[in-house]
Amino acid sequence: MMKKIFIILSSTIAVFGLAIIIPVFSASALYYNQGTYGTCTYNSCYISITSASNISVSLTPNTGGSCSVDKNDVSVLTDSSTGYNLSMSVNSVNSVTGALSNGTGGNINPSSGTFSSPQALGINQWGYRIDGAGGFGSGPTSVIANQNYPISNTFAAPPYGSSPVPITVASNSVAADPAITTSIWYGVCGDTSLSSGLYTGTVLYSATTN
Repeated sequence: MMKKIFIILSSTIAVFGLAIIIPVFSASALYYNQGTYGTCTYNSCYISITSASNISVSLTPNTGGSCSVDKNDVSVLTDSSTGYNLSMSVNSVNSVTGALSNGTGGNINPSSGTFSSPQALGINQWGYRIDGAGGFGSGPTSVIANQNYPISNTFAAPPYGSSPVPITVASNSVAADPAITTSIWYGVCGDTSLSSGLYTGTVLYSATTN
């Protein structure tokens, strides 16, 4: 019987630490001596962040291993003349190992790479990448489905744990209006030792004005 793996990462948005389901629109005041007059309404700059509610990657593993990659576009809009930071972390994964689970004993471990030093995905591993950021290289990354292992793109493990510390994945030093979109790619590789099922986790994106 052909095995089928489904990776579902639900997307949650936070602005200034307030976790709510997307889309979200919030506001925060800049310090008195920050910002440029006319860029924001007096004494306040607004920021909004949007993303797809779910990121789905499906995989049909073979004996030698196969890999799939898909993306999630995260857009930030702000008139803050000092720009913004976009951060991410994950929960609803194993807080010790960062593994995605299907609830019946199947586990997909995170990449051994980091934002500054990403690595090629191993068998039964998952991770994220952002073209042109950190140590990922320029790409371009593209959507792939069930390509034979290995693939050339490198990936990193997102921050995880009981209280994960988010990592900044994109930043800008000027106003983002119109919105600036960051494509965050998620990849998974697996072989037939991986049990079929739905593997889930939650990605938390947060945006703050500088």
